[in-house]
Amino acid sequence: MIFKLYKILSQGTFNLSGLVGDFKKGPKGIIKSIALILLAIYLLAVMIGMYAIYMVGTYKYLAANSMQDFMPFISMMVALMVIMFFGFTSVASSYYTGTGEEFLMSLPLSAKQFFAAKFAVSFVSDAVFGVGMFAISSIVYGYNEGLLTNPLFYLGFLVAALAFSVTAVFVIYLLFIVVLFFVPALRKKKVMTIIATVLLIVFCMFYGFMNSSVSMSFSNPQFVNDNLGKAIDKLNSIGSGLPIFMYISGALKGKIIPILILAALGSLVLFVLVPLFANLYIKTLNGFSDVKTKKISSEKAEEVINKDVRSFSVFHALFWRDVRNVLREPAFFSNGPLFVFLFPVILCISFVIGFISSGNNISELVTATQKKLSEISPETLSSIKYFIALGGAAFTVFSGTFANIATTSFSREGKSLNDLKAMPLKFNMIIKAKFWHALLYVGIADIISINIVLALYLILKLPFTLSDMIAVCLLMTLVAVSISVLLIFIDMLIDTLHPKLNWETPMAACKQNLNVLWSMLLTLITIGLVVILVVLVLPKKMISLVILSVIYVIISAPVGAGYFRYAEKKLKDM
Repeated sequence: MIFKLYKILSQGTFNLSGLVGDFKKGPKGIIKSIALILLAIYLLAVMIGMYAIYMVGTYKYLAANSMQDFMPFISMMVALMVIMFFGFTSVASSYYTGTGEEFLMSLPLSAKQFFAAKFAVSFVSDAVFGVGMFAISSIVYGYNEGLLTNPLFYLGFLVAALAFSVTAVFVIYLLFIVVLFFVPALRKKKVMTIIATVLLIVFCMFYGFMNSSVSMSFSNPQFVNDNLGKAIDKLNSIGSGLPIFMYISGALKGKIIPILILAALGSLVLFVLVPLFANLYIKTLNGFSDVKTKKISSEKAEEVINKDVRSFSVFHALFWRDVRNVLREPAFFSNGPLFVFLFPVILCISFVIGFISSGNNISELVTATQKKLSEISPETLSSIKYFIALGGAAFTVFSGTFANIATTSFSREGKSLNDLKAMPLKFNMIIKAKFWHALLYVGIADIISINIVLALYLILKLPFTLSDMIAVCLLMTLVAVSISVLLIFIDMLIDTLHPKLNWETPMAACKQNLNVLWSMLLTLITIGLVVILVVLVLPKKMISLVILSVIYVIISAPVGAGYFRYAEKKLKDM
């Protein structure tokens, strides 16, 4: 029963059986499977490469200081920190997932079975990270220390990875359970959304730092060793003060006693502590539901009846319903709109950290740029305005459409789509509300782009008048919106043709939805074609951007009209 519950609750994770089954569904299924496999290989290669570079640099630093024995402890601590971080994100996103979970709890299931299945969802995803990280660091250490021929060496890092993963996930659940049990006011999905959002922001900042550091390591190999030294020295001092951790890390050297200790620790958590806290976990779920009831007195009821009520249009209600559904669901928000805000942060962090780490001075760069701009010709200045508007538009289209609002328009509804269709609403109005919701994030991305452009204008003291910058921002907005509107129509068409409605956890509607992948590819291809067109074909003048916008508006008009007619008919059969 626990395994069946796990399969239901883990629908948002990678499903190997579903991938294999897609190969039997003809050309579309094969293309889908190949695309997912290639994407997984790319992400896996990037993560393995970045972490391997740091582990190799760590071992070289330790070897240079005759401290190789600290390598297992350091790799253990680093892996534990990463496991804890992703564990917090996973638990915050899946602690309570909605009415589908309430239905499962209403079944004749014990608290131990339900909590064990929920625990397994976070544990499996954490264990994947744990085994991967321990494997990389252990292979680096084992190769240099001649341990690869010892069978206990492989058993050691596998047991260590599983034991630390199960312990980390339990500690995270325990923290959530204790806090939510004693502070019922925090039992809200918004709180979980905020926690998951903050953790994702931290991860993106950390990823930006790692990306910049790895890039620097290719041009300056000494860079990694220099920057890792201080962190390694701090971990060594911690290890010296905690001999028990140093002893346990011996499992990564193939020592049998530490391996048995870790195996016992993992078994204690999994088979004793997890069942022990199951009932307490179930109690903390009370209050998460968005459906609230409250008994009021007859006087209060009379007051509510006689109170003037300000009404809004039906479209207004549909639009804000769609917005709130995304903002209050951690899975939807973290895998969509959050990207609009994080993308510029990632770029800025990658640039600043990489630039500072290279030994350059930002103020000197600003001064040198200002000097060069003051010496260029008016024709060149005109081209600069052109490329600023083009770059800002590309940034807006990329971050705005990558919010994945359009391409999951109906998939996000899931089984509640039937409830929406049962209301006395025009289907055309439902579709329009979802269209404007998708366009909302393009507008937010455009505002961010305008602020970035104006910041560059003030910092670099660009030799443009205020009217020039207003014209640049207006053209940037015109190009971005005209292109984005067409992409939104196409993205919504993709989701209308193949909506993913049968899901139990919200994560499945966004992370396990192939529509999102097709949307991302379409956006990248469109931006690439536009850049090639305006850079290599059209004259580098502002009027070219106006012409480009008009072309997209002309294309979007019939596409949008045709889509609305088709979607209205298709919605009846969904």
